[in-house]
Amino acid sequence: MNLEHVGIYAQNSAKLSKWYAEVLELREVQRIEKEGRDPVVFLKGNEGAVVEILPTEASPAERSLDCPGFTHLGIVVADLDAQQKRLAGLGIELWGVRSTSSGWRIGYLHDPEGNILELVQR
Repeated sequence: MNLEHVGIYAQNSAKLSKWYAEVLELREVQRIEKEGRDPVVFLKGNEGAVVEILPTEASPAERSLDCPGFTHLGIVVADLDAQQKRLAGLGIELWGVRSTSSGWRIGYLHDPEGNILELVQR
């Protein structure tokens, strides 16, 4: 088995998918439009699973890294320090930056709807 996609419900799927494309440099691979609602957008990096962004009218729930269940989306980067500088130039703070006991470098950020994203340099 392989992980095929991760679904993220968004109060504004068009805006969030644009942010993922511009900030995380994911490319749109499919868009499903239905009259009267925001689109469902599928985005992908060079490798790995697809991110599916779907519309919802539900209120967002607060998220933290230590809650049981799904907590964050991990994204591999070649140079965490370079990404931290690039994101800072966009007004986005990378927090919790550290080296792990495995020798990885990691840092976290929030997307515009409060989802936690982890950047990983292995």
